[in-house]
Amino acid sequence: MKITKGVKVLIVEDDKNICEMYAITFMRRGFTVYTASDGRSAIQKFQNKKPDIVLLDIMMPQVDGYQVLNEIRKDTKFYTPVIMLTNLDANDFTRESQLENIDAYLIKSNHSPREVVDRTMDVLKKNNIDVGELE
Repeated sequence: MKITKGVKVLIVEDDKNICEMYAITFMRRGFTVYTASDGRSAIQKFQNKKPDIVLLDIMMPQVDGYQVLNEIRKDTKFYTPVIMLTNLDANDFTRESQLENIDAYLIKSNHSPREVVDRTMDVLKKNNIDVGELE
């Protein structure tokens, strides 16, 4: 298994158990992990921690994933890759016409945490972010 050193990921997920499951999987692969359980804290952590990539749930109370995505995209100095990680069908998401603003769209129930990490690595590499892999 390849280990990543120092890459910062922000996981935005309102289900505590799901969030913990992803966080543990990413930490085992060497990521620095930040978590947020709602949109407001996600925006705050994004601004304070400057993650290399964001995994973003859509359906959350108060501030949803669409609003968080809009805030992330307001930062024009840096492009931060965003992976939508949701159980919403992609057809529901396309109605929001924001697919061009994200780097990947994963349905939680279709991907294991390990597959999510692998896909995250692919997105990081596509965006020329050094993942500093070690064997």
